[in-house]
Amino acid sequence: MIIQSITIENFRSFYGEQTISFGHRANSNTSFIYAQNGVGKTNFLNAILWCLHGIFSDGFKRPKDILNWEAKSANRKSYHVTIHFEEGGKEYRVVRSGGDISNFKVFIIEDGNSKPIVQNPSLFINNILPKDMAGYFISDGEGGDLAIDTQGLISIEKSIREILGFTVAGKALVDLKTIKKEVRDELKKVDVENKLGDLEGRIQIFDDSISEKQLKLDDNKRVNREYSRDLDTIEERLFNSDLEQIKRLKLQNEQAKVDQSRFRLKVKNLEASRIDLIRDYSWVAFADRLDTSVLNFIDDAELEGRIPAPFNVSLVKDIMKSSECICGASIKKGTLAYDHIQSLLKTASDPNITNRLHSARARLTAINTLQPNAKKSIKNNFSDYEEALIDLKKSEEMAELVSKQLQDIDDDNIIELEKQRRGLKAKKEESGRTILRLEETILSQTKKREELNKEALKLDGLSPRAQVLKNKLTYIERIEHEITQELKLAEDSIDEQLLAKMNLFIGKYMRQNYKVQLRDGYKIGLADEFGQPIPPSGGQGAIVSFIYISSLISIARDRRDMESSILTAGAIAPLIFDAPFSKLSPVYAENIARELPELVDQLIILMYQDGAENNVSSIVKKQGRLGKEFYMLEELRNPQNDRTIETVRINGKTINTTVFDSPKNKVLIKEAASYV
Repeated sequence: MIIQSITIENFRSFYGEQTISFGHRANSNTSFIYAQNGVGKTNFLNAILWCLHGIFSDGFKRPKDILNWEAKSANRKSYHVTIHFEEGGKEYRVVRSGGDISNFKVFIIEDGNSKPIVQNPSLFINNILPKDMAGYFISDGEGGDLAIDTQGLISIEKSIREILGFTVAGKALVDLKTIKKEVRDELKKVDVENKLGDLEGRIQIFDDSISEKQLKLDDNKRVNREYSRDLDTIEERLFNSDLEQIKRLKLQNEQAKVDQSRFRLKVKNLEASRIDLIRDYSWVAFADRLDTSVLNFIDDAELEGRIPAPFNVSLVKDIMKSSECICGASIKKGTLAYDHIQSLLKTASDPNITNRLHSARARLTAINTLQPNAKKSIKNNFSDYEEALIDLKKSEEMAELVSKQLQDIDDDNIIELEKQRRGLKAKKEESGRTILRLEETILSQTKKREELNKEALKLDGLSPRAQVLKNKLTYIERIEHEITQELKLAEDSIDEQLLAKMNLFIGKYMRQNYKVQLRDGYKIGLADEFGQPIPPSGGQGAIVSFIYISSLISIARDRRDMESSILTAGAIAPLIFDAPFSKLSPVYAENIARELPELVDQLIILMYQDGAENNVSSIVKKQGRLGKEFYMLEELRNPQNDRTIETVRINGKTINTTVFDSPKNKVLIKEAASYV
């Protein structure tokens, strides 16, 4: 989807009808709209969301109060938003009206003429930009899954499922369960002998039980995450206490956590190293009893030519075959010389034995060479491993000691906080045990259910109707399995893909050696090289949020041409942000400004007026991506008196953005510069 223009009429702060045309080609895909706080940036953004899907952002206040006050006083009773856009090489116009006139229509534009599309307008727009994904492309930066919490974490549970297109598939699974239950109820009525009906009834009991326990499991996981969040909050409050003793103890506790991460990593690496040592040196270690005396014996025997006799079997046989001694004397069968040489075979050495002895000597030489290093390496590994375990235990004991010392501090507030912390920790551990029990129960019941299902599949001699219902159940279960498997594969694959994309951005834009870490499977945040969580600063938090949004959109772009009968394909729509750079340092803002225009087909950024003179627009302009720049002009009935006339500087010009003594209160979006 590429937006060519937007027409707004009597929507919130925008009185009357006005049309804004955007840059939308590759060399002009970025537009900026500057405005003062409270003038209309959020209203503009929500006009787009409302027009497309009839929804508003989380940060939009009073969503039922849309009609402009000036229009209402003039006895106008409706408001309208029209979006003219391109999709798939064709042009469309979507129109939504509210108030007394409430309708929603989509038109296709052909040869300059508009005609209504044939299919359902809502379904058509949803196929272009799914409602579940709209909030990720059109964002006011408040609430939802795009918000970053006080711990510097972003919740991804909802957004991941939506960006992967899980919503429709999830609803399909719910519907299939209902259909399956209805089929089983009908089966009980037609199954005369009640064999299949009884089995399916028992399977249904397991289905209901598994579904119930899965809901409990999901709920416990949610509660467990809440305990973790509350624990983090309490620990932060303890750390930020005014008491120096508290700060000292919390610093010790933080250091203990860092040590724990470091020692856990060391233990893990030593365990891996131990496996390598066993693979490389175990045969040497087990040959410890074969000491150097065995090797010395073989060496002596070889040097003295006694391996195991002074004569070689091949030499003796060659002499007898040629009937001539090596000295030239004739040797014939029956002579004393022949019999004497023949007798040498009893003690002559066998080449095979010689080769085996040489091989044994080589092996023993290797053992003799490697054994000191093998024993030393294995011994050091075990010693280092034990030492790391001791260090890990000490760091854990230190954390526990700090907790006890906190309890002993004579401060009611601190005592209460520490009491809450220990209580939450106990609840979190209990919740973890409940999660484990539920997972084990679900696994056990699933196995029993499968056994009953196999038994049901073996039944024969059913009535024609019962057979049809049995086949229907088999087919439904096959569909359920396919959907569930594809959802699981998609969800498993997205974690690695998301982290890889985010870490690529982090490596480009952050000075510190940080990585994005997935926590509890539902939140992402920064971590140091030891895996220790790092609560980011305001600027870092904002850039993590930006990177997350960018990565989601990048994934959606990758999935645009995805072929799947289950998941919704990815979408590419204009990326529209409200005040995205407000929390970023100039360096971060400039880095993001370089990245975003390359990431999407169209970019519309609403910016605070006081940020207009930063380098963001100039950077985009240098990239050859800047299309147009706009500003919001606020017209006010109030007299100016001592009030300051607000201004904005765009493309080297200073422009007034407030007008006093106007006939009406309204906001206009004015084009300040075009680079198309």
